[in-house]
Amino acid sequence: MQDYMNQEAGLYLPFPREEADVDYQKLGIIVDPNDDLEKVQVALVATRKEVTDSYIEVFTQAGLAIDVLEVSNFALIRTVKDILQQYGPQEATVIADLEFDSTELAIVVDGVPQFNRTIPIGTYQMQSSLNEAMNLPPTRDTSELLGMTVPVLDTMGVTGNEPNPGTNALLKVLAELGDELRRSIDFYLNQFEDLEVAQLLLTGSGAAIGQIDDFFMQRLSLPASKVDPIETLALEIEQEIPPEQRSSLGVVLGLGLREV
Repeated sequence: MQDYMNQEAGLYLPFPREEADVDYQKLGIIVDPNDDLEKVQVALVATRKEVTDSYIEVFTQAGLAIDVLEVSNFALIRTVKDILQQYGPQEATVIADLEFDSTELAIVVDGVPQFNRTIPIGTYQMQSSLNEAMNLPPTRDTSELLGMTVPVLDTMGVTGNEPNPGTNALLKVLAELGDELRRSIDFYLNQFEDLEVAQLLLTGSGAAIGQIDDFFMQRLSLPASKVDPIETLALEIEQEIPPEQRSSLGVVLGLGLREV
């Protein structure tokens, strides 16, 4: 099986096979409707070697040995497993992980990732647009952004207060991100007739932005909700963790669940 996957992987990669690190996971047996033959369904995962090598180098320089190097979306799926189980095989769940310099998108059906994409818009880009609009110096500190609340339209199509230049700049970036999410969702749904998106789950540090779930709900016309990994996993904690930190723990906790 491994030899076959190594040979065939190149047919599905957007870059040369020799430049990729590849892994796979058998999902089960399906019957091909075209020839009525049983076939093994496989999830293929690949990334450029330069990406994995950069992670390995960083940990090596820190004197640490890597036990597992995993795609972040796989870890997130473990964290939100109980949420995903609420939906049937004809209902897709979209996970948008809003991280520092990008947003990782995963479309999951029946607990299995079917489509993944990295969108180069994260909290850094949002904070940079905010700083530029407010004539503030560049910074990698996104704490101001994460403390903001996104204005949303009421039933009359207006916001409660007049947005300032910084808020307008943030709304523009969020609108761009929303459009990219919509393109990816439409691209995937166009390949299937009887599939619909049931839920958009927002994770990562960017999910701490106030009312960002309401913004995407209006922008995409989809049910959207933030994921609190600690609450989702029913974890008991000894001290309170701020919301902007809680929302960013999904990947870390999902990695820890590998061995559970």
